[in-house]
Amino acid sequence: MEENDIILIKLGGSVITKKDNPLTPNSEAIKRIVKQIKTLNKKMIIVHGGGSFGHYWSVKYDMHTKPEPYDPYGIAIVHESMIALNQIITNIFIQSRVNVYSFPPMVFMKDGKPQNEKIYEISEMTKHGIIPITFGDVIHHKYNNYSILSGDSIMSLIAKKIKPKKNIFVVNVDGLYYNLQEKKIIKEIKNKDLSLVNFKDNKKTDVDVTGGMKRKVKEALSITSYGLEVIFVNGLKPLEVKRAITGEDFIGTTFRGI
Repeated sequence: MEENDIILIKLGGSVITKKDNPLTPNSEAIKRIVKQIKTLNKKMIIVHGGGSFGHYWSVKYDMHTKPEPYDPYGIAIVHESMIALNQIITNIFIQSRVNVYSFPPMVFMKDGKPQNEKIYEISEMTKHGIIPITFGDVIHHKYNNYSILSGDSIMSLIAKKIKPKKNIFVVNVDGLYYNLQEKKIIKEIKNKDLSLVNFKDNKKTDVDVTGGMKRKVKEALSITSYGLEVIFVNGLKPLEVKRAITGEDFIGTTFRGI
């Protein structure tokens, strides 16, 4: 499938929730981002993370990205917490007259694998004034196994199928730093050159059971291997998110495809 004009956006859990406070959304941050998105006439698909909702329970019930027969009660709790967070987010969008359509990842996953036809169908919805929105969640595999499917992984799965124009990870920092002390941003990474990235510093930004910042970088590089552009931008500065979407100068890190 050729590159299209869809913008794929991941709203990080560290932005949309207060990660130090279990089960607490950052409603004001969500509202500010939605306010900027509303001003744009763009085709979008949105993915969001778990933050202090899904990750909180995942840790409590020792659930990971590896498929295993986890505690059924833990499975139910993790999934329900993600539904609850998704409901909070979608309500803010809809109250702002932004037409989102929510669905869990099990809609386009089967036995732990993405279903191409369903992903293409989801992308078709963007042509008619709808913004599909999905989220990291616990998913079913064969033989009663389950696993955590992160929002970052979903970004990569969708991007590889529909080839979005831009793939934007909305995080709680200004991008990737050369080092955390000086707060100097790496503006551009080409051809998977990570020699200047100090993950010991960057990991501080968002550590959780799905891999934190290091996992985001891994998925970003996976996406760029298809010749696509990936952007890391600070969701606590919503105007920068808008600028990244529209192509204006913005503060953040851009990964260039090969």
